[in-house]
Amino acid sequence: MDREIEKSWGLNDISSQLNSPLGWEEKNNLSDKALISLIKLGDREAFNILVKRYEKRVFNILYLQLGPINDLEDLAQEVFLRIFKNINKFRGEAQFSTWLYRIVLNLSYDYKRKNKNIFSLDENIDEESEEVFENIIPTTEDDPEKTLERMELRIKIRKAIKSLSKEYQEVLILREFEGLSYEEIAKILNCPMGTVESRLFRARDELRKKLIEELKEEL
Repeated sequence: MDREIEKSWGLNDISSQLNSPLGWEEKNNLSDKALISLIKLGDREAFNILVKRYEKRVFNILYLQLGPINDLEDLAQEVFLRIFKNINKFRGEAQFSTWLYRIVLNLSYDYKRKNKNIFSLDENIDEESEEVFENIIPTTEDDPEKTLERMELRIKIRKAIKSLSKEYQEVLILREFEGLSYEEIAKILNCPMGTVESRLFRARDELRKKLIEELKEEL
């Protein structure tokens, strides 16, 4: 194996441990690059750890992009299947998460394009999807009234996001819900940081206006 690749992927840091197999706990503490190094050497457990590390983020983005569709779990599996099949093509010039998010967004766009007929702003929102929104609107309250308010807010946010343009949806989801930096988003979307900033500003403004309109209609 090329020495530069070894150094880039951190193989030097873990090569001494490969002679005696690493346990799950040790692997779980490795960086993404080190895990991918093991995956390239045929370590399936390392791949499972990588899936566990990112599966919730993948579900969050797919849900916010597509809603509570029946194919959500299959699409998430397809994301990781594509990663597994193409892992040897990933050279590490960008972070693994950048590559992952790009795959998730592309897959969701492909799905929308192929299933235009099933997407409607009036579709029912799954009110049972507590886990998907766990990180978006975190809570520790047990008050039934407040729980209902949170559920209603989730539905409003989901509908408002879905009504935004593709460009606004992606920057809003990656920045506000995934917490990525402008630089990371620019790499994922392959556009200048200035474009990310302007899109995010407009996306926030559009989302605010739509939520205000929604509240006014209820008064």
